[in-house]
Amino acid sequence: MAHHSITRMACANWKDGEKTCPKEGTSACGSCRLVVYCGRDCQKEHWGEHKKDCNSPLKKWDWRPTWDREDRDPVWAHGEAATNIHNPFGLERHLWGNTPAMDVLALQKNEGLGYDKDLTLLFAASGDLRNMVKTIQNLPDKFKKQVNITLNDRDLGVVARNAVMLLLVLFTLEDQSDQTDIASLAETFMHVWYSFMIPGETIAQLNSKVKVQIQEVCEQIAEKKADALLAKTWQFKSGCTLRLVLKKKDWDQALAFLELPDHLDRDKAVEKRHAVVLAPERLDYRERGYFKDASLPMRVAKRRFHEDGMLLPFGNSRAGFDHVNPTLFQGGDIWLLDDRADPLTGWPIKEVKATPFVAAEDAYGRLLFHLRRVFSAFIRRLATGKFHFEFFNVDAKDLGTHVKNGTCDRVESSNITDICWLGTRPTLQSLSPLLKPPHQNRHATLITIYQNAVLEIINQEDQNKILDISECILYLTKTRVADLTTKPQGAEQYRIWDSRNLFFEVDNLFKKYMGIIKFDQIGTAFDVAMKAKNTIGDPWPTRLKLRMGQPGAQEEFDGILGSCWTGLERYVEWKRTK
Repeated sequence: MAHHSITRMACANWKDGEKTCPKEGTSACGSCRLVVYCGRDCQKEHWGEHKKDCNSPLKKWDWRPTWDREDRDPVWAHGEAATNIHNPFGLERHLWGNTPAMDVLALQKNEGLGYDKDLTLLFAASGDLRNMVKTIQNLPDKFKKQVNITLNDRDLGVVARNAVMLLLVLFTLEDQSDQTDIASLAETFMHVWYSFMIPGETIAQLNSKVKVQIQEVCEQIAEKKADALLAKTWQFKSGCTLRLVLKKKDWDQALAFLELPDHLDRDKAVEKRHAVVLAPERLDYRERGYFKDASLPMRVAKRRFHEDGMLLPFGNSRAGFDHVNPTLFQGGDIWLLDDRADPLTGWPIKEVKATPFVAAEDAYGRLLFHLRRVFSAFIRRLATGKFHFEFFNVDAKDLGTHVKNGTCDRVESSNITDICWLGTRPTLQSLSPLLKPPHQNRHATLITIYQNAVLEIINQEDQNKILDISECILYLTKTRVADLTTKPQGAEQYRIWDSRNLFFEVDNLFKKYMGIIKFDQIGTAFDVAMKAKNTIGDPWPTRLKLRMGQPGAQEEFDGILGSCWTGLERYVEWKRTK
């Protein structure tokens, strides 16, 4: 087990290559609330180092992005970038979530807490593991039946990485049984998932518990044809099983994903990551993101994560995190995520903020403590429950050849219903038959997400007729109103533009989208119906829930505006009609 578990908030009095205070931090810096100290003496001693962050220009109300200060147009104002609403940069591999994690069962509101039958769940385009983790974490303690979970993604890197992380947990539980330090294992799981650099002990665990297993499979199938589909099932004393189904050539790739090229040392890996997340040509985009944050210290925290990429409390030493995480390079020398990828985007902001934390403005440190609790609960459930995991690497529309019709209690399909991916009709045609019919489970549900639907309607209509920006100004109280007329490409204009999504009449816009796509006709064609009211997830999980003037309304607005969400994400739930 790794020896770098963050069981407490460390005193922030440290500097690379010099002594580190071993005491617990109990008092936050009153100016930034990003770091904690054990006492006044350490705070004074560390000021020479800390003042660079505490007095950062980003932490001042009058800070403006570079393009605004230079009185020039931002790079997206012209050319190809002006026509691309997403403006991606980097590989955009879906290794981290981009919508809040959800419990796809919500048993209490559906089958009931006393449900005593086996459950079958399908994550048809899983992306990362967050929805599966949250679902298992939320299972009632008294639920003792088997849960069959299929995780599929068409991206081999996603499938292999998810399987590796889950195997790491299951083999650690297998080897250590009752002696397992659940909190430390939860942090190991978390750092493999999110941290650019990880401890050497974690690398050793990946090699001894997972790599040897995949290597053994590769040796056994060495003579098979490259396209031969081959499965391996691991059984664990806890009662869990994990089955991974890949082509022979992809098993070989999965093994390579746990290795780094010889030339990719730490310095080279930092350079490769910075070429994406700190790309000079993306400065305007980064600073637009910083400017949206009403929490000024949060700007500093985001910059730190951009710089070092480690999910650690802001003030904690990075000592010991000195090995490149191979799962974020997967055998190559290119950073696999885009420059907007952020661990915070995959988890419900309200739940993260509710986690007690001394350094109140350190969102990434707070996320670490939140995820340690979530992952610990998840791992305890794995250690005591009956779970069968099955991983596939196929296109979602082809899952019918691997999953039997009428067997699933839940199918979660991410946003493949968006037009830019598979679309509504092909998704329902392919996945709805996999649901159990109503006479077997009337709560069986297909969960779909539309991330781009409302934007597609907005882009077809006159923006000025849709939105009165006066509502935005009520929340953006420090707006330099004069800039709105004198600087048409200024930062204030773009902050208003970014906040506008939170005030559209989204229900009406989505109804227009439903009409264009012909939801009713598609549902009739495939014997499914859109639920009149969601029973599992919030239909608009990233919308404002409070009205201006209500307690917490400003904080809610600030949190959503500062996130990577658009505020237009729509969750639609479908049920079979027969």
